[in-house]
Amino acid sequence: MNRTNPFDEIEQFFGRTPFGGDRAWGRDLGTADVDVAEYDDEFVVMADLPGYDREDIDVRAEDGRLTIRAERDAEREDADRRYLRRERRHESVTRSVDLPTSVIETDASATYQHGVLTVTLPKDSADETDDGHRIDVE
Repeated sequence: MNRTNPFDEIEQFFGRTPFGGDRAWGRDLGTADVDVAEYDDEFVVMADLPGYDREDIDVRAEDGRLTIRAERDAEREDADRRYLRRERRHESVTRSVDLPTSVIETDASATYQHGVLTVTLPKDSADETDDGHRIDVE
């Protein structure tokens, strides 16, 4: 009789590939899903980052590229639990978005509500360049 590992069945259900790649529901783990909208005078980037605290998120704009990084510990230690398998210790995501035109990085703003990060980047009509700018998340 051929016995199977029940965890293999769970991994197949969640879309993990047999080649070692981590995929869930058709997308790579370790990245954030984003929408990028262009308006007359600005770009708006929305990224799904559920479960992160505002302090866990780092947003930077530099050289026509927006980079979003978030890092957290997924679960606190619990001395009363006996784990058979533990995969949810530390999570991090990184996503970079190339913007089609230059932006005024120092005037960019970001908000984080209900697991969604929204970054607003005003377009730069003068097309000036600088050394990049970290964007504080409100």
